Amino acid sequence: MTILIFLFVLSLMVFVHELGHFVLAKRAGIKVEEFGFGYPPRLFGIKRGETTYSVNIIPLGGFTKMLGEEDPTDARSFARATKLWRTAILAAGSLMNIFLAVILFSGAFMAGWPTPVASEVRISQVLAGSPADLAGFKTGDTILEINGQPVTTSSWLRPATEANKGQEITVLVRRDGVELPLSVTPRTQWPANEGPLGIAAMNYPTKVEPVSWPLLESLRLGLTHTIEVIVFTLYLPVLLIKGALPLELARPVGPIGIYQITSQAAIETVSSGWLFPLLNVAGLLSASLGIANLLPIPGLDGGRLIFVFLEAIRRKRISPEREGLIHFVGLAVLLSFVVVVSYFDILSPVPEIDWGVR
Repeated sequence: MTILIFLFVLSLMVFVHELGHFVLAKRAGIKVEEFGFGYPPRLFGIKRGETTYSVNIIPLGGFTKMLGEEDPTDARSFARATKLWRTAILAAGSLMNIFLAVILFSGAFMAGWPTPVASEVRISQVLAGSPADLAGFKTGDTILEINGQPVTTSSWLRPATEANKGQEITVLVRRDGVELPLSVTPRTQWPANEGPLGIAAMNYPTKVEPVSWPLLESLRLGLTHTIEVIVFTLYLPVLLIKGALPLELARPVGPIGIYQITSQAAIETVSSGWLFPLLNVAGLLSASLGIANLLPIPGLDGGRLIFVFLEAIRRKRISPEREGLIHFVGLAVLLSFVVVVSYFDILSPVPEIDWGVR
């Protein structure tokens, strides 16, 4: 079942991507010789008009074969089309993947997005020499009350302690299942970014439930989440350089790694009854595929766009032979990279994912 789900999800991503190229190419009047589902060898094909619609044996992708993709000899070739049409056709695949991501994320919000419905305030840091440190507070303590008032959110801590500057207060914390009353006096002055007590506290969810949203709100949230995913993906190299994100959390994955992630999501969806894991993974894959294909790597759509931009700047196109050779080398390097990544996916499988649905 997990293999079938993986093949369906991956095929859907690629089919939507190629559909973007296909529709725009037809609109531009370019001759589309074949629209293929899967990769050859061919199982069967049906010719409608000038286009053959084929189903192929390897169900891991698809393709749109346009006339003269690098040769502008024929009047209806892709390479003969205007730079504007070529740019639109090349970008259409990735834009379709991003649009699909919005739909999938919106579906996840409608089906039930994991949302904390109860939380507790937990200390994540105690600064050395601070009032909290001297009073015996520890990292990991859960703050239950301040002077008998229940603490429900971390944002309430700062004003509550500032209102009692210089006055002793009693803070009830839970540590290792035991409730402890601690006495502490918030300081009247403190270094920048420290606060009266000298602690950092965060809200930790204690109960998560699926929260379903209406259609229009789901679409808005789906669009917002897609934008957040794209921005995070583009900012990822900066986070790695700054050391703000562990390298192992940003490891690339190949088809085997994608299968491992999709398999976990499918199993979680079946066992929990929540559609969120599978829809969320499919949305992430679709958005990632859209971004990856726009990277300026020869052989990908982004690499082909670079040649269109160079042509616009130089006012002269690079010879089809040279462009074809560059794309061939780029694809060879890319496939070699996929093989290496797949080897490490086998050697070190993707760790178990906490979907936040239990």
